[in-house]
Amino acid sequence: MFPNLISRAPDFEHQLGACVNAMSQDDAIGQILVFERTHGTLHMRHIAGADLVDTDIDDYEMVVFDGGNTGGDTWKHVFFPRQREHYFVYQA
Repeated sequence: MFPNLISRAPDFEHQLGACVNAMSQDDAIGQILVFERTHGTLHMRHIAGADLVDTDIDDYEMVVFDGGNTGGDTWKHVFFPRQREHYFVYQA
C-alpha cells in the first residue's frame, strides 16, 4: 500500500553478500563486472570479490555477477547500488 515506506536496503545488502560468498566458493566459476561513469562515459571492468567488499558500492552504477559452478549451474545477479535494486536470473 505504501511501497516507499519499505526499505529495500537490508535485502540488497544480504543478496550482495550472498553473491560475493557464492563467487568465493571452491567450485565457483564466472566473473564480477562493475560499471562506473567517468567524464560522462560508462566504463566496465572486472573486479575481484575481495576488492568489491573493500570499495563503496555506491561508486558504481551497476554491478553484475556472472556466476556459476563447475557442476553446470549458471546465474546472473545484477545490482543497481544507488537505487538499492537487484535482479537475479538462474540459468540451469
